Amino acid sequence: SSQFNGVLDAKAVVSTQSTGAVLNPETFDGYSEADLVRDLLFVFQGIATSAIRWEADRMCYVPQPGIKLPKTKLDLACKLAELGFLYKQIKSFVDQRLSEQSYGLIGQAFCSAIMHELREYYRLIAILENQNASGKLSLHRLLVWSHDTFDQLRLLSSLCAQAGYLNGGALASSLHTFLQYGDPTFHHLVKKVLHVTTRPLLEMLRRWIYEGECCDAYGEFFITVDSDTPEDLLWDSKYTIRPEMLPTFISKQMAERILLIGKTINFIRVVCRDHSPINFPFSTVATTNQGLNDIIGPDLNGHVAEVYKITSSHLISLLKKKYLLCEHLAAIRDYLLLGQGDFIQHLMDLICKDLSGLSSTLQTSMLQSKLETAQRATNAQYHNVDVTRRVSVIKLEESSGDTGWDVFTIDYVLNCPLTVIVNQDSRETYLCIFRMLWKTKRIEHGLRRIWGKTATWERTLPHITQDIRELRHLVNIVCAEMQHFISQVQYYINFEVLECSWKELETAVDTAENLDNIIEAHKRFLGIVSERLMLNQEHLQVLTKLYANYQNAISFMDAYDKAHDVLKKTNTIREKRAVDSRIRSKQGGWGIEEKDEARIAQEDADFKSQLKAISKQFSYTHKTFTDSLGEFLVALTSEADDSMKFLSLRIDFNEHYKHKHGNSFNGPYINRTKSVVA
Repeated sequence: SSQFNGVLDAKAVVSTQSTGAVLNPETFDGYSEADLVRDLLFVFQGIATSAIRWEADRMCYVPQPGIKLPKTKLDLACKLAELGFLYKQIKSFVDQRLSEQSYGLIGQAFCSAIMHELREYYRLIAILENQNASGKLSLHRLLVWSHDTFDQLRLLSSLCAQAGYLNGGALASSLHTFLQYGDPTFHHLVKKVLHVTTRPLLEMLRRWIYEGECCDAYGEFFITVDSDTPEDLLWDSKYTIRPEMLPTFISKQMAERILLIGKTINFIRVVCRDHSPINFPFSTVATTNQGLNDIIGPDLNGHVAEVYKITSSHLISLLKKKYLLCEHLAAIRDYLLLGQGDFIQHLMDLICKDLSGLSSTLQTSMLQSKLETAQRATNAQYHNVDVTRRVSVIKLEESSGDTGWDVFTIDYVLNCPLTVIVNQDSRETYLCIFRMLWKTKRIEHGLRRIWGKTATWERTLPHITQDIRELRHLVNIVCAEMQHFISQVQYYINFEVLECSWKELETAVDTAENLDNIIEAHKRFLGIVSERLMLNQEHLQVLTKLYANYQNAISFMDAYDKAHDVLKKTNTIREKRAVDSRIRSKQGGWGIEEKDEARIAQEDADFKSQLKAISKQFSYTHKTFTDSLGEFLVALTSEADDSMKFLSLRIDFNEHYKHKHGNSFNGPYINRTKSVVA
């Protein structure tokens, strides 16, 4: 009795973390080794016996007191009882998880894989039962027979413990970490379990990349769908990656491609309304042995790459052929970026007088009619009918005192699916760009009109030609200087900003692998154009100075129109005076009667005074323009963009403004050549 008490003291508690079982060997009359073997076979199945009971609070098997066996046999029994504990742990985990419907398909597949692996354990118990029935089984034989099973159950128990309450892709990731085991036997077992566990995930993946369907009732897939997202936002926000469900054996780059594949298929079906089959070179039926059969390994990467290429090519081809993507982008270039020069010029000729009045007097229908007239009268008539009907006139929000120039703009209306590329933000950016280009074109048009009128003064104003020689010279100087400025700005806009950026956009669209590439290229195009046209916040100071020059040019054009009215009125008066003089002379009288001399002298004096005021106003406008232009040049040479610095060099190619202002402009403007070359 004292001997077994000593054994009991030595084996009173066996940690469930080390052996997983507890045997309390005490004296048990009539209990033999054969009985112990028989009871251990029951324990292997998680069944307590009369001699060995399970204590749930201590999580261990406890033998009844009174067992009289040698210490070595009890030690073996303690070691063998671990199998029962491991089996009970595994079985309890599986039973509990299978009873939970929310555990999901991947979790159920994992439990199925565990139960499948336990079949070998059940087969071992059956063999041991047969051996025990024939009286050939001892504790040592039992230990030998169960040696390999120990490692298997320990690994399965570890897999269950690691899985815990994880489900979906997170569960697959936790199991995948066990593939790092160096033992080939362990590696093979984990791979088998993982292969069965990931079958539902593989089926979800198949349905997603081949059909665009997200069959995920339990939230296990790494792609989530927002069913409340409207159709026009399908591409941007309906489908997203759920990082916590992304398996570790699928890289982030591959996950992005997988997301893009299903999103592309849904975009084709829902937004593009195209239900023609996508020709995959392999079977898409999940029940066949073709196609994707294993989610872990090189097959996945190859299939994803192939499907990604096919679906993306199908969508891009659809956008270009059915929805005329390239034609619509070219139309935006022609109308909103003023690329169709003859149309823009003719339109401005038609609506110039209308836009000079107050904005409240403008009628959109009238402007739209003249826009359509300009289309029919120029090369724009050869555009696709679907293109020309999308061009429309809109009026911006009016403020008190606004003219038509302040509220007039052209819009190009696009529908789905092209609005994914040219979205609302892009339309607003195009509007800002158009407003700047239109204002530049207005100044160029107005200055050319002034030059044309001034050149014909000798013919149209013959009676005051001698009086306006100096004024004509001043007008030509101011007009030439402004024309030089605006022509250099237009050259910069058209050739260094728009044409270069547009060529890059065309190349990007032609070589795009997927719709995201086109969207990104278009955003990059608008970003570059906005930045180089100084329309963003970083270049606000330079843009303000540029618009100050524009305003000076507009003020000059308005002053010129008023002055021209004065000149025409005076020329009409003198023409009438000359006609009256000839009539009186033919009648034998004096050409100018004495009573008219005072009136005529007063009219001539008033005209000279008006000419002086006009010249003074033009000189002031000229000085204001040159001062603001100098400030604009200083601001340009302070920019990091070399194209902006070279714009300042072209405007002041002969350093006229530098010498004119002397040292009043210090810094980068004076040393602009050095800063540009550097």
